[in-house]
Amino acid sequence: MKTAFELLKKCLRESDLIQCSFSSPRLKTSEIKTIIIKPTNNPNELKVEFRHAKHNDIKTINLDTYLEINLNDSLKEFKQVLIRTTNKESQILINKKLISKIITKEIKPAQKEKHNRKKNYILPADVPCDFLIEIGVMEPSGKVKPNYFKKFRQINRFLELVDDLFKEESDKKLHIVDFGCGKSYLTFAIYYYFSKIKKRETLITGIDLKQEVIDHCNSIAKKLDYKGLKFAHGYIHDFKIDIPIDFVVTLHACDTATDDAILFSLNHKVDKMMFVPCCQHELNKQLSNESSNIMLKHGIFKDRLTALVTDTMRSQLLESCGYKVQSMEFIDLEHTAKNILLRCSQANKSKEQKEQSLDKYKDFKKQWNIHPYLEQEMLVKKFI
Repeated sequence: MKTAFELLKKCLRESDLIQCSFSSPRLKTSEIKTIIIKPTNNPNELKVEFRHAKHNDIKTINLDTYLEINLNDSLKEFKQVLIRTTNKESQILINKKLISKIITKEIKPAQKEKHNRKKNYILPADVPCDFLIEIGVMEPSGKVKPNYFKKFRQINRFLELVDDLFKEESDKKLHIVDFGCGKSYLTFAIYYYFSKIKKRETLITGIDLKQEVIDHCNSIAKKLDYKGLKFAHGYIHDFKIDIPIDFVVTLHACDTATDDAILFSLNHKVDKMMFVPCCQHELNKQLSNESSNIMLKHGIFKDRLTALVTDTMRSQLLESCGYKVQSMEFIDLEHTAKNILLRCSQANKSKEQKEQSLDKYKDFKKQWNIHPYLEQEMLVKKFI
């Protein structure tokens, strides 16, 4: 076991690490089924994906913290570890007595070439894309501008999540609303993805409070001849529309604006939603838990805990309305701390399942002494 631990520490520190994965949990009841570790652009951090039965949690963790605190536990909880670097592949097998066996093989040149292939982005690099050129992310030649590559990866990451959400969809006409669209990089990306790549008839409305931004985005959409894409000025709760909506997107809407987007979606019986919440002020003033006072007395701890409590509250209330809710990392923490994305889709849940979800929410609410705006509005509108 000591030899396996030292090998892992060495490999996780190496610059040629490709991936390390823990699999085959020792306990059948283990909530985490697989752990996938990958390097980031920061040599002092690791990207760690915890794969559960029904969802994945992705975190960026300090390298030294993981090696000192988490690594030994991971070795004890799983039977197999596979480490891939550019030059070799090592497999660690751990038996019931926690005795390890290590099998190592060199990677042949042909295998190296396979591992080193460029990432297959939905919007590929080096291929001209009209809206990416127009918004300044890409040169007319198709080359991504160096200082915009993080934005380019963010756009592609978002489209990967959208692609997965709609993978079982038909080619029916789509109507999408993007609240708080801002400069609309992702709004343009969604339109391009569905109308140009998937060849689906698509209508998208972007809503924002900045009139100059709306005017600018409308001028770009007109220049690109994106006839199904339009932008409008206004608040979420003031937005009125008569035609059915299939998909609602809200990224970085402040405080209860995310809740307004959720309420709008429920009111219009929207099938799918994606939210990246921001600035959780409402519950920060309410949060109270006698057993957690030592945490809540620290402002930064309370802020981060409030965000988690708020998103947990939203997820549980949406589940009680019959939605399947997945929480995941939108982009790496090195780009922004506001990186939790909630991806929701209507599911065939029974009345009993919805009631169970609501009961769990009530217990959670009581634990933290919260009275959220979202719940109050849901009760008024009889969504729960």
